[in-house]
Amino acid sequence: MILKFKKLTGPLSATKLAFFIIGIGSTLWFLIRVIPKPSRATYPCMKASAPFMSAFVIYLIGLTSTVYIFNNNKGRLFLFKGVLAIVFVVSLLFSFQYSTPNSTFAIVDPSYFIPNAPMGVAQGNFPGRVAWIYNPDATNKNMTNKAGDYWYMDQNCNQKSVDSMLTAGVRRMGGRYNIREAWDGVFKYFNQTHGKGDVGYTPGEKFAIKINLTNSCCSTVGTAAMDASPQMVLGILKQLIEVVKVPQTDIWIGDNYRLFRDDYWDKCHSVYPNVHYMDGTGNNGREKTKPSADQLLVFSDGQFTSSIPQHYLDASYLINMPCLKSHDVGGMTLAAKNHQGSILNKADQPQNQSAMYMHYALPGVNGKMNQYRHLVDYMGHEQLGGKTLLYIVDGLWAGRNWDGVVEKWQMSPFLNDYPSSIFISQDAVAIESVCFDFLLTEYAKKDASLKFPYMTGVDDYMRQAADPANWPAGIQYDPEGDGTLLKSLGVYEHWNNATEMKYSRNLHTGNGIELVKFASTSRDIYQSEITGTTSLKTVEYKLYPNPFTESIRIDVNNNQALNLTVYNLQGQLLFSTPMSGTYIWNGTSQSGTKLSKGIYLMRLTEKTSGNLVWTEKVVCNKS
Repeated sequence: MILKFKKLTGPLSATKLAFFIIGIGSTLWFLIRVIPKPSRATYPCMKASAPFMSAFVIYLIGLTSTVYIFNNNKGRLFLFKGVLAIVFVVSLLFSFQYSTPNSTFAIVDPSYFIPNAPMGVAQGNFPGRVAWIYNPDATNKNMTNKAGDYWYMDQNCNQKSVDSMLTAGVRRMGGRYNIREAWDGVFKYFNQTHGKGDVGYTPGEKFAIKINLTNSCCSTVGTAAMDASPQMVLGILKQLIEVVKVPQTDIWIGDNYRLFRDDYWDKCHSVYPNVHYMDGTGNNGREKTKPSADQLLVFSDGQFTSSIPQHYLDASYLINMPCLKSHDVGGMTLAAKNHQGSILNKADQPQNQSAMYMHYALPGVNGKMNQYRHLVDYMGHEQLGGKTLLYIVDGLWAGRNWDGVVEKWQMSPFLNDYPSSIFISQDAVAIESVCFDFLLTEYAKKDASLKFPYMTGVDDYMRQAADPANWPAGIQYDPEGDGTLLKSLGVYEHWNNATEMKYSRNLHTGNGIELVKFASTSRDIYQSEITGTTSLKTVEYKLYPNPFTESIRIDVNNNQALNLTVYNLQGQLLFSTPMSGTYIWNGTSQSGTKLSKGIYLMRLTEKTSGNLVWTEKVVCNKS
């Protein structure tokens, strides 16, 4: 049998032409970048180009093999060998790229995390306070995270809810209901502890805001991979510009060496065009991050130094706004690790920055306790943690691993919904500790290969940041290299259990963390609070006794029409009734059947709008 191949004639289709252009470009880009420096194979932009390159290489293999088999001659044999050589090189690089140093990481025994044993010195206007603002209405439970329905789109995240949640969080940091007065309280604490006296914000002072855009390495268009919520980025700008009255030109925001994507630019620049939007390229109206002329960060193990973004140096205040994520090498990535995007190696340029050279100090590489942890240097450096006014963890969505695989959370009170939460604090260690407890609870039942927060050594940096007594032998944390050693940067502690979520200050047993929980509503109270015309009061309630045996009493501070609902931890509705003022629930289901001993979730919503007022766990001790 003789096979004949018809010669292809005519122009290539647009699809084929695009395939060849993207394939050739991706392959050349990968080889040019990675061959001189193989560690670049792990960069997010390299991982983004890898699928296009692999598809193109596979196509070449198939085409060349076919041609060689049926038309064997020297020229084609030479071509075939050339392609095989390329495939061999790419395969080696792929094996490097996808081999993670923590593929067999050790999982710590959960009993290691001792509850309510605080260490360190609590920081903040209210020492050790972390505010947890939760509003399930902030995110769309039915979001599919597919094309046209991604997490960052306004159809899936309510801007009014986010604005209200930020307001609620700042109130709890500043200790005042009036949002302007609350911000003033935040500034006064910071300035008092930084030698400026009992003063608030002074016009002319500048702000740097570090957000997390890890996955914005090489595309101006968003994907399913989670980064900072655009609604949170706009929300913090609203707070500073419209409440604190900071001029737009005095604010720098971005993830210094990533792209400030169109999702963020279109939302924020259209409202606040004079803010400085920073990234690693400076294209399309953005500003290119300028590193400091000197290597100002001296890592305390003496191995490396780093520059710091110049706008950090120019700023009086820094706001650190990370995402809520686990991490395959760090265990988790929150505010401390957010500054991986603030360093620049001498050998790198802003447009191709990588902090991979510091991964050796993460638990996925060095999984022992009492080891050098460079995150402590970030937390204590005078231009990083030392300038941080507020830590705000964006937990509207939650992500698995550095590439932000968006997942619904199963732990209570989320119950197979997105976390829809914001965590805010002035204590650098306390906010890491609280979010760590949430991650430990959520990942407790995960497959061992995904149990990143349980990686041995994850909490090593928190312990060392809390108390110098935990520093490893031979390490003196002095991130400026000026001979001034760090002191306690905050308080480290674990809650009593995942049901009550109480820390030592909640239990009045110690001077550790205070977790203040607030279930925000989705009503738009932001604008009225700015103008001072609102008469809205925070809903206050009492729920007692809890745990209960016979009955539990709910007192609310107003007589608005409400609905009281009770669910089990599997999310099944057990009881519902309208109420106002006071109601006594005797621990029965809707049919009057006595419920068994256990934990239940009680929620109060507005009768007319359905907005959530609060949610609380209650413990029934009926036999």
